[in-house]
Amino acid sequence: MAARIGATFRSGAGVPALLRCLAVAFLVLLEVYMAWRIGLQVFAGLDPNFPRNAWGGPSYLGAMFCHYLDGALLYPICHVLLRRVTVPATREEGVAV
Repeated sequence: MAARIGATFRSGAGVPALLRCLAVAFLVLLEVYMAWRIGLQVFAGLDPNFPRNAWGGPSYLGAMFCHYLDGALLYPICHVLLRRVTVPATREEGVAV
């Protein structure tokens, strides 16, 4: 996937290429944010007051379930969209097309 993302950013100039790069950047930033948010949830559970008003219920497990459910649903969607938006990598980049 990294080779496809790199190939997309090197794909050239023009409005379609710019829009494609913006979409890829948004999806990559969304995946990074989700990883950070899920990691934050793990360590925030050490604070006894953190899950008091959590959406998943007043427990650490309820809050963890909600954030991991979000990740389990959004990560596959992001990956499918990244595969559709990015351009194929060439053989010179060491990746089979």
